[in-house]
This record gives sequence, C-alpha cells and structure tokens, in this order.
Amino acid sequence: MKGLLSNRLRRRVRGKALATAVAMIALATANAQAGVLEDFQFSDPSGTAIEAAANDAGTGHLWDVDVDLVDVKTNGSGQLNASLKSNLEFGTTYVDTDDFATGSLYGVVELSFAFDAGSLDAAENEEIRLSLIQFDPRSTFVTSEFEIQREDDNTVTIFGNAVGTGSVDPGSATIGLTQASMIAIIAANLDNDRTEVHYSLDGGASFATLSGGVLDPGRGVNSIRLTLNNDLSQDSVLIDRIYLTDMNPYPGLIPDISVPEPATALLAVLGMTGLACAARRRR
Repeated sequence: MKGLLSNRLRRRVRGKALATAVAMIALATANAQAGVLEDFQFSDPSGTAIEAAANDAGTGHLWDVDVDLVDVKTNGSGQLNASLKSNLEFGTTYVDTDDFATGSLYGVVELSFAFDAGSLDAAENEEIRLSLIQFDPRSTFVTSEFEIQREDDNTVTIFGNAVGTGSVDPGSATIGLTQASMIAIIAANLDNDRTEVHYSLDGGASFATLSGGVLDPGRGVNSIRLTLNNDLSQDSVLIDRIYLTDMNPYPGLIPDISVPEPATALLAVLGMTGLACAARRRR
C-alpha cells in the first residue's frame, strides 16, 4: 500500500510539474507581448516628407533624412509615393526604436508595385527593403531584413537576409510578377536566433513563408531601415503602411515566431519536469 501511494504521489507531482512548466512558457510568451511598437500609416497631407510623417504609435520616433530620398513624399491618399525617387542611389531612412535584445519582433510593410517593363536596367535593378538594424553603426549592422527585387528577366524575387556571425538567410522565392499588392513581414526571435519572411499577394488572406533563417546571436534591434534602391520614377511603388510589433500580426496565417519550435518546447518542459521531480526526491 505504501508503494502504491508513493507511485501515485510521484505521478501527481510529475503531472503538476508538467502543467506548471507549460503555464510558465505560456505566461512568458504573453508577458513579452505589448502590441504595435512603431506605426507609420502615411495618412499625412499630400507632399509630407518621410522625416515628417507621423508615427501613429505615439512614440515620437520619426524617420531621419537621407539626401537620396528627399523627393519621396506622401500623396495625400494614405500612401508614401516611392516612385518619386529618380536617382540610382541606395537611398535609406531609419527610425530609431527602443533597444531590443530579447523577445520577438515583426516588421511589416504593406505596399503595391508595378515595375515598368520598358525601363528595365539589368545593371541597376530596383530594390525595396525593410530591415531590422543593430545600431553601432546602424547603416551596416543588419540583424534581419526582407528585400523585393526586380530581376533581369522582369520578374520579382523576395529575399530574406540575415547578417553577421553564424547567420543563415531564410531563402528566396521568385513570384514571377512585376505588378502586385503585397504584405511582407520580417519576423525575428532574438531569444532563439530564428528569422523568417512571410508575404501575401491576396491582401492577407494567405501567406507564403521563407523559413530556416538564423540570426547572429550577438545582434539585437535598435532601429528600422527602409531602403529604396535605384530609379523608381518609371514605376509605380506606393507604400501604405510600415509598422513594428512584438505580436503576431496575422495569427493563424503565419507561424508565431515567439513560440518555441516543438522540439525546443518539449525539451524545456521535460527539463523543468525533471527539476521538479528531483527537488521532490530531495525533500
């Protein structure tokens, strides 16, 4: 009888420890979520320069000025008109954020593009990028980014890029279109150094995912960078919104990068269960 009671007690302790471990993981995930951190909806009056565009998240963080993007302004219809860029330079603008060394982040851009087939310059392909940057120096310390590039054959490729020691790019996909409305997301988990790219061509009804990306574990995020490269003046490139969030912007449609991969989560639960059982045996 004593042995039976002891076995029952051990099973009860193990079950309790397992439930506690699962609850702690869920609580940690929930506590890490705060919502939209930076938000540019470009609903400013027509002719507003990038650096004067309102941050609808209310943080007061604004884009800085780049001489190569001085002609790029809002159109008064809730969009930033990137087609006003008529030079061949690698134009960049940054908005400094809070410092992020842990947790999960999603950088999101909503845009439409129509690349003009007659203005293709294979030596100067158009590019649009959204990057999560480690400050110091922020211009070169990319943590993770996605890139839209018009190719020599007049198709468009979506890239995922990770930079730094031990980093691995999420990959790329050629969508075969030169005209589309797109939602593109760069997702980064700074705790387990994962990064993914997601994109939708149907208004967010469904997404494709580029996975397998690995971050440099020594890099965090201190700013967002928007890049418009080469001459876009013969094209139509309109940006509706850029925002940064630490919550999955499309739950159920894209993977939640803040949730550990199944194998990692199982190891964490088993480890915590083992610790709880060991502590019980010592008592």
